[in-house]
This record gives sequence, C-alpha cells and structure tokens, in this order.
Amino acid sequence: MSWSYSTLVAEVYDFHLPVGYSNGDVEYYERHLTGAKGRILEPATGNGRVLIPLLQAGLRVEGMDHSPEMLEICRRHCAERDLDPALHVADMATFVQPHAYEAIIIPAGSIRNLDGREMTMRALECFHQSLGPGGRVLIDVAAARFITAPGPLRVWTRDPDLWTQQSVAVDYDPVADRTTHYIRYEKWRDGELVTTELHRFILQHWGLKDFEDLLLDAGFCDVHVDADYREGTRPTAESSDWTFHARRP
Repeated sequence: MSWSYSTLVAEVYDFHLPVGYSNGDVEYYERHLTGAKGRILEPATGNGRVLIPLLQAGLRVEGMDHSPEMLEICRRHCAERDLDPALHVADMATFVQPHAYEAIIIPAGSIRNLDGREMTMRALECFHQSLGPGGRVLIDVAAARFITAPGPLRVWTRDPDLWTQQSVAVDYDPVADRTTHYIRYEKWRDGELVTTELHRFILQHWGLKDFEDLLLDAGFCDVHVDADYREGTRPTAESSDWTFHARRP
C-alpha cells in the first residue's frame, strides 16, 4: 500500500492525464503567467501535463514532485520535446529556495493531497519563503464532492500490455473533513497479471473561507478566487474548480 506515485501508479496517471490535456486549466495558467520574467515553480508537477505547455510558451518553469517515478516520466516527455527544465525531487511541505520565484502554481487541486491543516500550512509557508516580494501563488482547490461508493473499472492498453484501475473502497472522516480512497492498480500481459499495487489516496476538503484563512495566516495578501478557470467568476454551488490567487507582500 503506497502513499506516493510509484511506478504503476505513475504509468496509469500518464495514460489518464497525458501532457497537454486540459480542462481549461492549462490555458488559464498560461494567461495569468504571461509576461512573467522570473522563475516559476510548479510543485506536484507530475508527468509535465501543465509544465510542458508552459515551457513551450516561453515561461521559465521548474517542476517539483515527491515521486521520482513521476519525474522520470516528466523528464522523458521533456527530452522528446528538446526541453530541459530544472526538476526537483522534494516535498512541497519542506522545499524552500528563499526569494527564488516570481510565481508558484498548483493546478489540478494537488494541494488537497496534503494531510490536514498543519501540513498544508507548512507548504504555504514554504511557498511564502520561496517567493520574492510581490510574488504570487495560484492554487487550485477542487470543490468537495462526497462520493463513498467504489468506482468503475478503467482500462488502458499499450500493446502487448493492459493496465486497470479501480477505486475499491472509500472512507469519509467528518472530523478531519477528509476522504480516503483505496485504489487498486494492475498490469496484465497475455491474460496474466504482471504486477499490482494498492494505493491509499487522501483528499483533504477545504471550504472557500477555510482556504482563504490559511493563505492569510501564511502571510499572503490580496486573496481572490476564480471559478472553473473563468476570470472574474465567483464560485457557486455548481462550481467544480476554484483557483485561489494571493500575493506575498
């Protein structure tokens, strides 16, 4: 059972969310970073889904992830496109490069994988230290959806192999306001199981006011939120994705 994105999990992630796939977030982040001259950090960069299009747009983006397996896939995708960004194997709750960045971005709600308020606060404080004066954070926090039933079986094929993924159990902790998914990954060849992993995947839920307070407590200011990657659109009960903007004074 794994917390991290190990080899099999990373392979499936790359099939499910390939480089350049966008639900509007890639274009949204590019719009808001246009004109940035300094270094930009993307914690939880994964396979480079967002990182690579931003690099191709001419931005100075670095990636960071706690999973070496994910970053190895990212490096391969970068090399295929003659890109060579700095990629750091590190934890966003401990990684600090004082005053190094103009912006720090976390698309896709990856900050929700941090376990609880204390760890999330540590990450935000690290971001604050790593930004120069006036530096910005842009952080996605997906609206909470409480689904506690097992999910459907998903299948990907790359001849001669077949990969499957299924959420086999889900638990919601109302005290911690946290959902834990147990996801089984399997790789098959010629009808025989090659390898399998059970991954424990935690999602921390945040309300709008809760996360705004976290940003303010971490020392940020000028907090505002866009919904569903549309500038100036306030979140409603129907919104799926919230993007928090804040600035280091």
